[in-house]
Amino acid sequence: MKQKTIMFSLIAFAATFAAVADVSAVCNAGFEEGLAGWNGGASMALDEAVAHDGRQSVCLTVADPKTDSVYVTQMVPVKGGAIYDASCFVKTEDVREAEGHKESVGAGLIVEWADANKKWLTSGKYACGVWGTADWQKKECARLNAPDKAGYAIIYLALRASGKAWFDDVSLSEVLIPTEKVSPADGSSISNNCPRFAWRRLPGVRRYTLELSRDPSFPPEKTHAFDAGGLAEFQLEKPLNPGACYWRVNSGGRVDAAPWSFTQTVPRDADCLPPLVQTKACRVTGSHEAFTVKVKDRLGTAKLAFLGVEGRLVGKDNEGLCQYSFSAPSGGWPSGLTEGEIIAVDAAGNRAANRFWLLNAPRPENGVAVGADGAYWQGGRRIFPLGIYEVAPKYMEEVREAGWDVVHAYQWEYSQDDAGCRKYLDDCWAANGLRAFIGFDRGVRSRNGIVQGNLAHVAQRVGALADHPGLFCWYLYDEPETEGYFVTPDALTEFADLVRALDPYHPVVMTTWGITMNEYRRTWDTHWTQAYGNPAEVVREVESHRSLLNNASPITLIVCCNDGKQGAAIEKGIAPDPDKFARDYDLMRACAFLGIVKECNGVWWWWFARDNGGKYYSASRSPKAWADLVQVIKELRSIRSLVTADGAVVTGTAAEGKDRVEWWRKTVDGKAIFIAVNTADHPVSVTVAVPGDAPRKLTLRRYEVLILKD
Repeated sequence: MKQKTIMFSLIAFAATFAAVADVSAVCNAGFEEGLAGWNGGASMALDEAVAHDGRQSVCLTVADPKTDSVYVTQMVPVKGGAIYDASCFVKTEDVREAEGHKESVGAGLIVEWADANKKWLTSGKYACGVWGTADWQKKECARLNAPDKAGYAIIYLALRASGKAWFDDVSLSEVLIPTEKVSPADGSSISNNCPRFAWRRLPGVRRYTLELSRDPSFPPEKTHAFDAGGLAEFQLEKPLNPGACYWRVNSGGRVDAAPWSFTQTVPRDADCLPPLVQTKACRVTGSHEAFTVKVKDRLGTAKLAFLGVEGRLVGKDNEGLCQYSFSAPSGGWPSGLTEGEIIAVDAAGNRAANRFWLLNAPRPENGVAVGADGAYWQGGRRIFPLGIYEVAPKYMEEVREAGWDVVHAYQWEYSQDDAGCRKYLDDCWAANGLRAFIGFDRGVRSRNGIVQGNLAHVAQRVGALADHPGLFCWYLYDEPETEGYFVTPDALTEFADLVRALDPYHPVVMTTWGITMNEYRRTWDTHWTQAYGNPAEVVREVESHRSLLNNASPITLIVCCNDGKQGAAIEKGIAPDPDKFARDYDLMRACAFLGIVKECNGVWWWWFARDNGGKYYSASRSPKAWADLVQVIKELRSIRSLVTADGAVVTGTAAEGKDRVEWWRKTVDGKAIFIAVNTADHPVSVTVAVPGDAPRKLTLRRYEVLILKD
């Protein structure tokens, strides 16, 4: 039998390299041992007449993806946190799009993740899209970031279509990437027994571990490990002895493949640790208002200065955390945002110069907050806002007249044009008091945004817009777990804290997903939960997020107003039919009212996008669907005062088999309002047992929303 071999290789790139490890973890990667190690249904067969290499391959034959098995799978052991490359070779015959349980994507490779108990954990990457009749081609899922809790990669050889597809030579390779270190420089000599270490961020890495050793092989007994969190820097606070030292930065399952060294030249008992200024920004609402800065200084002897003003020590705890107050100079603080440095010098002469932003701007009259009750508050009263994504200025008056309170434009998440962003707020406010949620440059295009750690951009945008009456809240980031957009929880928290320090009068909001979402909890004041499916799926998504967030976070509901089926047709060049918009009035109404029934603090829609929706076919592009959605908004507004009023709320679920009716009752000034939502796509009869009331027998039509007032 011919054996297939895959050799260890080194791939050089830029100033660093990646080593691709042995791929033997994939069992029977070339099917030379038949189907051993692989799983599949009746659609799977060994083909001894077709092979990319060797003498045979596996073949999937799918007539109907709704009934036939569409995968050949294998679970391959992996190291959580490590990086992998996956690939296979695919050959097809008459592969055509066909409706199945999931989107038809043709033939190819899919990689997802399972935990140590082989329970599905999270999705990964697709490399599909092979259609028709095609000869062997390689499909790759490159630079896969195994989640920290991953124990296995799930390899899917997929034919989500009709036709035949052959697969051969499957590989899964661990990629060893050295951390791109910055300082102390390799081979340098430093006169500092408490150096500050810095390195470049690695994509997909949540936490880093700094390791120091006197031995370049880093034996465990001679290695000191420090948890650096999710930031690409670490200040050593325990002094090092003089001599040579080796350092590397590991992350999860990744081991830094190229350690650096430096030589430390001062005695261990020398005081080399500078004061650590913890406060990065402050807000004052008047030119002569004082502000306070926190500094970690063991002796409390540091001298601080900002713009020539000396700070005054006003407090110190037992752990050396000091508070310094800065009184305004005689001429007052400059108006607007001032970027400067806080200079801190301790008694030993150790000096730190920390970038610092001060915003001097009046408190807005219509500021917004998320209260302890989880609701949005404005002007001392509870509000239930209605928002919609992606609205161009020319449509603002129409959207405002339809009943929305808050809008948005994605362009500001890919731009640092703060003047243009302020003009957008001007246009909003001019449209009868419409407001906007504003994001920040993610850095995906500019390579100089949040992903890259550009605090200055965020500070400048907040400084430019925080006083505007058209601002509703800060949309910090969208799905930071996403590969290519990834930002660590610690790094994103640093941004959130910066925004809050400069603007405590508008909330910070975020969208996240997946099992690690609670790690980002400190980055938002209210979580925006994307629930884009039908009513039953909206309920599942809200309940899932509440569980993942330990029932300890307010939730704003985001529902969908797009026709996914016609959107998919647009991608294939098929013109949409406005009269066949898939999301009808009852469906959109049920999804929206679940925002009340599931006790969310507001409802948003994704998205308006009348002119630039691309493949997404929005209700705004279908006159009938738009009229239906506007009617839903009108109904929500008609009961909004009851939703936000003080009163006792009781909620529950009435089930009939797998069908669920979600209900909500609120008593305001002795009068009750009752809302029930049928989440099923067919009529359902249930009995609702509201505490203190006689049981209600209800028969609700498909997706019906029933509103009763006493």
